[in-house]
Amino acid sequence: MSGREWQWPLEKGENLLWQGRPAPRCFTFKNWKLAGIGIVLFLASSFWLMLSIQLVRSDNHSWWLVMIPLPVVVLSLCLGPGQLFWARWRWEQIYYALSDQRLFVRIGSREENFLSYPLAAIRDWKQKRFGSQLASVQIHFAAQKPVVLDCLEQPQILLNHLDSIVRQQEPAGESV
Repeated sequence: MSGREWQWPLEKGENLLWQGRPAPRCFTFKNWKLAGIGIVLFLASSFWLMLSIQLVRSDNHSWWLVMIPLPVVVLSLCLGPGQLFWARWRWEQIYYALSDQRLFVRIGSREENFLSYPLAAIRDWKQKRFGSQLASVQIHFAAQKPVVLDCLEQPQILLNHLDSIVRQQEPAGESV
């Protein structure tokens, strides 16, 4: 798992079927339209800020002239480059695994960021394809909010396991 191997807390007799993590470029650039708008806005507002600083310094305009573009610069920094750096930082901490009894999601190294879902609670799944070998998978549970496994490379192994889990839990007369 690219430099870091996680020890999943498997119980005795529990077998690991699949493990993965998001694809780096897909995860980092999944909101690329918003990031693009933020970068363009950041460049324009930075130019506006530089002009206002020059007007204050050279023509003795009020210093409030600098305060007008400053919130726009900060906001666009968060929307554009800041969002890309944040996504890249988060990517390094996300790991997924599927055992024959549970689904694991680990975000970070602390214990409170480790989630475990019993396979018996899985009711359905949906995928959002980004290409032939790239997809995000949303897993629906009986009594919990859905979980999204973002930007998985070659998700077919996981999807095959999820499909067999959902089929096993269908009542005998309700096959689709």
